[in-house]
Amino acid sequence: MDTLAVQQFRKNLRKLERKLAVQLEGNSLCCSVTMAQYHTLLAIAEKRLTTVTELATELELDKSTLSRTLDGLVAVGLVNRETNSCNRRSQHISLTSQGETVTAGINEQWNRYFESLFARIPEPKHQAVLEGIAILSGTIAPLECCYGANEYHDGEIEENSEKITVKKGEGS
Repeated sequence: MDTLAVQQFRKNLRKLERKLAVQLEGNSLCCSVTMAQYHTLLAIAEKRLTTVTELATELELDKSTLSRTLDGLVAVGLVNRETNSCNRRSQHISLTSQGETVTAGINEQWNRYFESLFARIPEPKHQAVLEGIAILSGTIAPLECCYGANEYHDGEIEENSEKITVKKGEGS
């Protein structure tokens, strides 16, 4: 792919990121949940009954980060966490009835938004957009923009004998 195409691709992704960030900031705190909590609620709703390990894998989070998110959701009564009677080291995770109500409400709001957004895309392009987003989301990997000319070691990138620390969420 030529340099101009790559630059245009990056520019369009930055625009998309900014526009979605504005939407998420304005709407993600609906019903007093953060976006991380909402993603956790969605994953639990899809599984109905799950474990911390399954959920961490699904959300691509480490267990300690997920446990803190779950602690907050349990504290406000949106999630049940029960010890597995067959394996005391495992916990069953599910939504409470309040958690189901909150998740359904947020889903309804976002479904309406994305339906109106999708309606602005010409119908002959619908399938191409769906396929493109699926491909893009399936290929994005952390720090991949930094591989190649640089060498990656445990969160640090070495380039020309200088170390550049890259933290999650930085760059673009």
